[in-house]
Amino acid sequence: MIEFSKSNFNKKFKNALPLLEKIKKNSYDAYFVGGCVRDFMLNKDFCDIDITTSATPDEIKKIFNNVIDTGIKHGTVTVINKGIPYEITTFRSEGNYINHRFPEKVFFEKSISQDLERRDFTINAMALDIKGDLIDLHSGILDIKRKLIRTVNNPDERFNEDALRMLRAFRFSSMLNFIIEKDTYDSICKNKKLIEYISIERIVNELKKLFMGENNYNSFNLLIKSGLNIYIPFFKYVKRITNFSNFNFNQIIFYLLIKNSIEIQDLKKLKLSKKDYKEIKDYLKISNLIKNSNLINRIIFDFSKEKVIFVLKVIEYFNEDDIEKIKKIILPINSFSDVNITNREIIDTIKIKKPGPWIKNIKDKIINNILLNNLENDNYKIKDFIVRIGDL
Repeated sequence: MIEFSKSNFNKKFKNALPLLEKIKKNSYDAYFVGGCVRDFMLNKDFCDIDITTSATPDEIKKIFNNVIDTGIKHGTVTVINKGIPYEITTFRSEGNYINHRFPEKVFFEKSISQDLERRDFTINAMALDIKGDLIDLHSGILDIKRKLIRTVNNPDERFNEDALRMLRAFRFSSMLNFIIEKDTYDSICKNKKLIEYISIERIVNELKKLFMGENNYNSFNLLIKSGLNIYIPFFKYVKRITNFSNFNFNQIIFYLLIKNSIEIQDLKKLKLSKKDYKEIKDYLKISNLIKNSNLINRIIFDFSKEKVIFVLKVIEYFNEDDIEKIKKIILPINSFSDVNITNREIIDTIKIKKPGPWIKNIKDKIINNILLNNLENDNYKIKDFIVRIGDL
């Protein structure tokens, strides 16, 4: 954690300070709040700067010209200043929550203390004023020093309000390499079933961030021990994990799927994007091809060396020496565009056939034989090869 420095504060918040100054000039209170304050205290870089204020959204609109209604129902607008967006939220307290996720009603307040009272964890419930003085009513700095994730006030109340906060506890533990305070963790174990109220899209988004953290193994392992995963599609089958620091999210899902023998239909329940789903399916295809084919060059040609090597390490089908040999493979061609013949030439070479699916079969044979060094990538020799196999 950094030693407090006013000069460092002015440097880190210089682009946003004019907004606080303008709000203050209009006789309202305003503070920097949340993640930017936490990361500032941890000497971490941050991009998003959030502001909380006693001014209502309508009053903010009178102060600034470029304002977008991003969450006006809950007191939030976005002010664009010199091309940079800043979320500005009115001090608020909240009524009862709907489905353990959204407040039924929001009450605008005039005190920063009331606003900080509603926040999830102590490390996120700190604010900085225009001079860089810290407002810390829930011992957030102490918890940063202790490397502790702890809810603001009663953890049962915080998690019953918003069940996603349980996952956020593990996410922050992973990202910051902090431990989860005992009462907070016990409350997660007690209230874990509430995660069923949260959409799978929100859950996946939190898990993606968890897996990106330096402490991902310990945090995810603790999540599994808590039993929270039992109420999350796909992840409820997870028992075997590893350190995922060098994996991207799709690789992690493939690893979990293979190592925990999870069915493909359970993967679909995660509602991933088509792009993510395709990449995971590619890993599965590579795995099946490796087990049922010796044409490793062709698999690399179709999917890339990086993907093949990753799958080999996960399925543990080849030993390290074999993998090192595969790393050294240099393909003579990387796509059909590298082959010294065109589709038109293939059709003209076999005059007795009309264009159709047979062209793809011919192309596959050409590619395989070039990759196996059985055929030179020469136009004349490829045409001769086509004539010889043309009746197949």
